[in-house]
Amino acid sequence: MPIRPTDNPDILNMRGLNLFHYSYSNCSMRIRLFLDEKGIPWNDHFVDLRAQKNLTEEYFAIHPQGLVPALVDDGVIVHESADILEYLEDKFPEPSFIPDDPEDRAELEKILEFTRSGHFPIIKTWAYGRNNKPTKTPESMAKLAQLQKDQWIVDFHQETLNEGGIPEEKILAAEQTLKGMFTDLDRRLSEHEWILGDKMTLADIAWIPQYALFQRNNFPFSPYPNFTKYVVRWQKRPAYVSAIGNHMPGSMNAPV
Repeated sequence: MPIRPTDNPDILNMRGLNLFHYSYSNCSMRIRLFLDEKGIPWNDHFVDLRAQKNLTEEYFAIHPQGLVPALVDDGVIVHESADILEYLEDKFPEPSFIPDDPEDRAELEKILEFTRSGHFPIIKTWAYGRNNKPTKTPESMAKLAQLQKDQWIVDFHQETLNEGGIPEEKILAAEQTLKGMFTDLDRRLSEHEWILGDKMTLADIAWIPQYALFQRNNFPFSPYPNFTKYVVRWQKRPAYVSAIGNHMPGSMNAPV
């Protein structure tokens, strides 16, 4: 788990749960949703990615890649959304969001791992590719290159600035992977109310934000009727409204 050591007094002196997040970030939605579902109070630190407010030395002192979300819990830094979820579940275990069945716990680990390994090459590639807008300006790219130690992140954002943006073959490959995952989710939801059985787990918290993100660019949800019913059930939950619906335009619309 990436708990980041720090000797920065400003960070060490932060009391309570401090969430650094952005409204449209699907990874941020996961943490807001977890906290709101469990009724846990948190301190709101909005990082305006559209205005490039993450590209500062102060924020990179919190998140080593300048991404959102990041959590500072009484001076302890945790970053990466799946790891924040696991950290918070350990700290606030009731009600439990961990499956009871060992096989389902193994499936949960696979789902959480996809949020790590698949975030840039699959999720962001499809969402940014279909949005077809640069993620940075030439000026902010220069700032990113100065602060960002992971060259592959710089390369990803540079690709959105290139003529034509992200290549269509990359977008289609990401879409095929996503369609396969939604097919699997739809099968699971034909048998149970939640992804891994009859109770909400971190799998649900981790996955439902993909609907909010993908509906902006007309991902084809109609082949997945059980998933669309699942979305409608989520939209009736107060925590979905507070954590996602109030932040992402269209996320309260019925899936099509």
